[in-house]
Amino acid sequence: MALRALTASFIVLVSVVTAGSQSWKNTAPESFNATGQILGSTAGVASSIDIKIDRYTSDADHTVLVAAIKSGGHAAFVEALRKAPQVGTVTIGDRSVAVRWARQQPQGQDRRVAVVTDQPVFFFGGGALDAKPTAGFDVALVEFTIDSVGLGKGTMAPAAHLKPGGAIGVEVEDYAGKRVTLTTVRRNMS
Repeated sequence: MALRALTASFIVLVSVVTAGSQSWKNTAPESFNATGQILGSTAGVASSIDIKIDRYTSDADHTVLVAAIKSGGHAAFVEALRKAPQVGTVTIGDRSVAVRWARQQPQGQDRRVAVVTDQPVFFFGGGALDAKPTAGFDVALVEFTIDSVGLGKGTMAPAAHLKPGGAIGVEVEDYAGKRVTLTTVRRNMS
């Protein structure tokens, strides 16, 4: 099982956030449609993923989640996450899960968006005869970069376990051992 260090967009989860960092072009509510694909050793899956952000997580709620993962690891983080207000949804097909953490940060002319759901979206490879147990993979992480036109790309860990450690303070263990590639992300224009 490979541990994957979080990418730079997720550093905001464990870093101290300065006042006003969330005010950068606050565009919520907003929604995105992504095309995701993951390839296994014998099969692959492609799907449309809808990400709806009603509002971005406040600095106060963010601080609670950072403190939880730093002091109590994954279990404390999941407990705090499930108590946080719902700020959006991630939907694949007819399955929709609540987003309890959503943040954005500028990256040049683009911005990086990251969301965490309060339960896994799906377990890729979970139905295999030699599949590992699903316990402890309690959340999903979606992160992507979007440009000023509304186009981008990113990744998704549809069933993940977060823990303190690694170079940036947090590591993500993905159930499948590799992330779903979001080959295209499009901001929906209303």
